[in-house]
Amino acid sequence: MRNFIMAALLILFSVNGAALAAENDIFEIKTEGSYVMEAGASVDLAKQVALFTAKRKAVDLAGRYLSSQSLIKAYERDRDEIYSLATREIEAEILEEKRETVGTTAIYRLSIRTRIQASDFVKAEMEDIKQRKKEKKESFYEEMEQHISKEIDPGREIAKAYRLLREKKWRVAMIYLNHLGEKYPNWDRIYMAKAVTHYILHEPVSMKEALGEACRLGDRTACDDLQNIEKVHAYDFGLSIID
Repeated sequence: MRNFIMAALLILFSVNGAALAAENDIFEIKTEGSYVMEAGASVDLAKQVALFTAKRKAVDLAGRYLSSQSLIKAYERDRDEIYSLATREIEAEILEEKRETVGTTAIYRLSIRTRIQASDFVKAEMEDIKQRKKEKKESFYEEMEQHISKEIDPGREIAKAYRLLREKKWRVAMIYLNHLGEKYPNWDRIYMAKAVTHYILHEPVSMKEALGEACRLGDRTACDDLQNIEKVHAYDFGLSIID
């Protein structure tokens, strides 16, 4: 009976592009990720962003089940930063990876298998607390400068962007996102976060431009929002922003 219930739940929580199995609340999930590469772009950077994308899909899926069973918190206000940090915690087995060309565009793609459990989210919470304490010690100059490390660490970096948005540091968040965009020029999550920020700052033209870039890079939510722009609200961008 327990296996039957579990199977039913997994059907309810399934998403496109992901295959999932669970045993004793440890999830084994197959997902895919990609990154659009610019001419001369670093293959390692493209691989790491594609890997983050695939792992984040797995974390989102596992998190939906675990939170529904009260095995982890719902993470309403800080979900995006916690989930991004949880993505850093999990190990992934790369099943396939390839670099393909579509017209003049090079795309790095990979498929992975991951194992996720509740403790991964707990570790992410601890890391989030650590990062918040570290950022509180920053001087005014450091906060406004928003230095970007050369280390390729998409999970920690996008988590910081979400944290700045949650803390309502809109202008600082935009400075940080602009720097992050220079490092990861074709990462759709950066443009989605920018769209939220532009919306909050009442900059509709810039918001639409950010959505357009995210859509171009394959974010279906951005494409849908562009088609229904008059109905767009902060919550529609896939970020957990609480007024």
